[in-house]
Amino acid sequence: MISEKSLEKFKKLYKDHFNIELSNQDALNKAIKLRRMVELVYKPITLDDYEKLQKRRAETGSITQREVEKNIKEMRIEQANYEKRKKETK
Repeated sequence: MISEKSLEKFKKLYKDHFNIELSNQDALNKAIKLRRMVELVYKPITLDDYEKLQKRRAETGSITQREVEKNIKEMRIEQANYEKRKKETK
């Protein structure tokens, strides 16, 4: 379900972007469809894929090896924190 606060924010963003004011029902329908589309399309990058991407960036010269190692370390920390929060909410 979409909260009233989120719905109002969605309505404001929609109005600002398209200059069309939506009713609560229209906004709710559009917000639900948008959320569903994002759920279907968005796929988080895995740690393994992230490491491959960072190494490829280093090989092409768009990032230094030191930056690669720093980014991978930060990503591993984020992954561990995410897993910890996930366990705490169960």
